[in-house]
Amino acid sequence: MYYLNQWLSYDRGYCLALSGTNQKEKLSALKSAGGFYRVARNLPTAFDEKIGIERYQPVLDIIDNLSIDQFEKDPVKKILEIETEISSRYGNRGVLSLTTKFLWLKFKSPILIYDSQARIAVESKDGDLQSYYGNWLAEFKNHTEEIQSVCKKLSSLSLYAVDQRFANRQYIDEISSSKWFHERVFDIYLWSKGNNA
Repeated sequence: MYYLNQWLSYDRGYCLALSGTNQKEKLSALKSAGGFYRVARNLPTAFDEKIGIERYQPVLDIIDNLSIDQFEKDPVKKILEIETEISSRYGNRGVLSLTTKFLWLKFKSPILIYDSQARIAVESKDGDLQSYYGNWLAEFKNHTEEIQSVCKKLSSLSLYAVDQRFANRQYIDEISSSKWFHERVFDIYLWSKGNNA
């Protein structure tokens, strides 16, 4: 239920904006997501707003024309390429977590969100995205059936969802049966596990 409510309150809007064509909505979504996911601090305004560029415009310029098929063969390699591009536009800062979060909001699966708590939970080395992917996917495989089972029950709780405009049984069944939704439910579990480690 936790991720369903997060999806309805936040991620749904970010994903819709980033998959659309309105540049202002995309920038607004990146700004809001940067705050919500607490990654805004990784992109100093000295490299955009303070030089007369819209906040996050350099990021949008990099990710806007990407397509999901560019990540199908080797998502880790492509994510690291994008991270390098974003980092170079913002003073060579560490932006791996930010990059995966913004790419996930644009594409969902096969992007996995790299987060320090999840990294701790899957026991991969800091900054080692290849190891993180391997460990994350192995752990996810061990929990997939349980996650699917729990997600099948979500639509029966539709009356308790935060946004009743969208939270009908059919909509919840549709999204909660998606692989990307299962992966995000697992992300939340890993975040909690790593946070308590």
